[in-house]
Amino acid sequence: MKSLYSIQIEYSPVYECIASFYAYVHQKEAKSFHLDSDWREKTKQMLPPSFAAELEDERWEVLHRIVLLAAQSPRKETVGEFLDWLGSLPAGEMYERMAPWVDSIPLNLADIRDRSLLLLSRWNEHYFSRQEETVLACLKKSAGYFQERSNSVEAPVLIDEATNGIWIEPTASLKRVVLIPQAHCTPATILDFYRGMATVLYPVIDGGIVKQDPLRQLLTITQCLADEKRLIILQTLARNMCTLGELQAAVGLAKSTVHHHVTALRRAGLIRAHYTDGSTIQGYSIRDAVFAKLPHILSQSIHGGGNER
Repeated sequence: MKSLYSIQIEYSPVYECIASFYAYVHQKEAKSFHLDSDWREKTKQMLPPSFAAELEDERWEVLHRIVLLAAQSPRKETVGEFLDWLGSLPAGEMYERMAPWVDSIPLNLADIRDRSLLLLSRWNEHYFSRQEETVLACLKKSAGYFQERSNSVEAPVLIDEATNGIWIEPTASLKRVVLIPQAHCTPATILDFYRGMATVLYPVIDGGIVKQDPLRQLLTITQCLADEKRLIILQTLARNMCTLGELQAAVGLAKSTVHHHVTALRRAGLIRAHYTDGSTIQGYSIRDAVFAKLPHILSQSIHGGGNER
């Protein structure tokens, strides 16, 4: 029997420090983020040359398990406080904290912890600690907004609103979802599932890193709509929810090409991706409410006006 999972709205600068590190290290993915085109080069100039060179070759995934530990940490008012806590965490306790959620845990947890601690400490020192307070204030404000919204809407709807189109289905095994604002990886959502738990780092616009831009929003949407195959995908989803394979059959393209199209449509907020107990998308549906807002988005882009939320 399905049960509605609980949702926790959480703000902490720790998550943004991790997200900013992720945005810098993963250069291929960063091309789709809404950072300024010269953000990485400017950031590189802030780093000691030896550290910058080290990050060019960095292949170890720092984000996944650190976010899980951050979600459980009792000390994360500041990045320094969290790193102190992480550094004092025995490998045995790290294992106990991860064991309920993770299928496979590396044996060299102490080495992974020390490596994570070194990387994030240096990243915080040379980059993240120098960020303007307006960035963190924007994230905190967003968390407050969705905390208030959580009193009037159900958890899946709230997540859909925050992520601009990710729907996490209630299941018997999913107990808790942690919803966390982040800016550096906008418009992407960083989604991880564990046993009975999921962390969702959703994108926030209008701060010191990524600023609200109605014209960019309109361009993103109109570029999606100016493609025949994407229009066919939208028409197909307007009739009913579909899997990637069903959409592939409808448009007659390779699965990788269809995946590219639906990713663009999802990030534009035009369609919804459905998840069930894991990071694999189970299907897609249309977000009719976004199309109802198109006249307003067009008017705002042409005539200007105040920002929303």
